[in-house]
Amino acid sequence: MKDKTKIIGIINLTEDSFSDGGKYLDKNNAINHIKKIIKEGCKIIDIGAESTRLGFHDISTDMQLKKMLPILSEIKKINQDIKISIDTRSSKVAEETLKEGASIVNDVSSGTYDQDMFNIVSKYNAEIILTHMPKEYLEQKNIKSNNIIKDISNYFDEIIKIAIAKGIKKENIIIDPGISFGKSGTDNIEILKNVEYFVEKFERVCLGVSNKRFSSKIFKDIKDDDLKIISLTISTYAAFKNVEFLRVHDIDANQDAVDVAWKTINSL
Repeated sequence: MKDKTKIIGIINLTEDSFSDGGKYLDKNNAINHIKKIIKEGCKIIDIGAESTRLGFHDISTDMQLKKMLPILSEIKKINQDIKISIDTRSSKVAEETLKEGASIVNDVSSGTYDQDMFNIVSKYNAEIILTHMPKEYLEQKNIKSNNIIKDISNYFDEIIKIAIAKGIKKENIIIDPGISFGKSGTDNIEILKNVEYFVEKFERVCLGVSNKRFSSKIFKDIKDDDLKIISLTISTYAAFKNVEFLRVHDIDANQDAVDVAWKTINSL
């Protein structure tokens, strides 16, 4: 294991996110939760104001900023050392939040939604998370692929070339294979089985599997409580495979899972 896997805590300032939509629309609720996850050891917080669940709709840049900027400011007041990631497809939102202290842009469209995104990320020398989200997902369909690993790999080869040409440093690029984004259950399992390939090829990898139902391919009749157990199992597995980042909702339990992997590897 190269370095210990880092936990990214998710704060959704949305009404319709698949896992915690509506919970943190109230500023006090959001701040209390932020204090809680920082106490649990979270050092990176991902703020989003636009859901990416199936059938999601665009949220204006002004509305995103109205929700995000006060929370970003509060995080900096609570702990200056917390690293902030901004979940947005908008270059305007990215720029305004980078000005205020964010340092990572998490763009699920990988710069394809807003053609100025890579220029802004380069301008501020920020890190960027690029996600494989095929157009089929926007149509509420799954991609038809004979080799999902090859398709994802080829996609990132092309996108990364464009990002670097726009001035983004290679070391600032993180890839997310996009589990559950327009993929079948079989595809999602293949991604997990081959996550080590992505780590070896692209080095910096982020996984977001927290509370997602992709695992119904393996387990039938999954209940919400079961999702947490499955998420923790995958977090432990991902840590063993040197995945750099895990985007999760439950910080404390996932941090424990990563710690188990870290201590086990280093005791061998």
